[in-house]
Amino acid sequence: MKSVLPVKMLSALALVLLVFSATEGRILSKCELKTELEAGQIQLTEAMGDKMTMDDLIARLVCKANASGFDTSFVKAIAAKPKPNRPFINIHSRQLYGVFQLSDQVACDSGMMPSLNVCKMSCSALIDDDVTDDIACLKTMIDSMLNTILLKECDSVVPSRYFADCLNEEASLMAIRRQVCIGIRWD
Repeated sequence: MKSVLPVKMLSALALVLLVFSATEGRILSKCELKTELEAGQIQLTEAMGDKMTMDDLIARLVCKANASGFDTSFVKAIAAKPKPNRPFINIHSRQLYGVFQLSDQVACDSGMMPSLNVCKMSCSALIDDDVTDDIACLKTMIDSMLNTILLKECDSVVPSRYFADCLNEEASLMAIRRQVCIGIRWD
């Protein structure tokens, strides 16, 4: 009688491959992410103060996304530091998901540890090629806990300088569109 174990192992391997292929991400450009955030209509809140503009917020969020390499499928594990007086007790690591590196302890549910799950979603939704759900989660996080999102390293980002190359990219795209339109005959 043959064992069922190899068939189960093959089934498990097929399932793992299917999950990885279904959650394939993409690498965004800084300018693409800026456009996606503008389309997402993120709102300024009182917690941001009177001096922050929408351009400032978007620049800081895109700057934060640089930590992921603008990769929508990026996952980073962060090991917890053991307590000196209790080195082996209650050591939890956390994972950061997606282009905005949102934590599985706060933003989403990874199934690996308890989470506040502020965004009411599985962390796997943050690592696909669709950034609209990432932006929706980001909006929720901004409303509830702004300080956990914005990095101090991005405080000094000046939007006009940070996105200066986006103007060149947009001009190039417009030129390409004009060339395509000129080449089309409307008979």
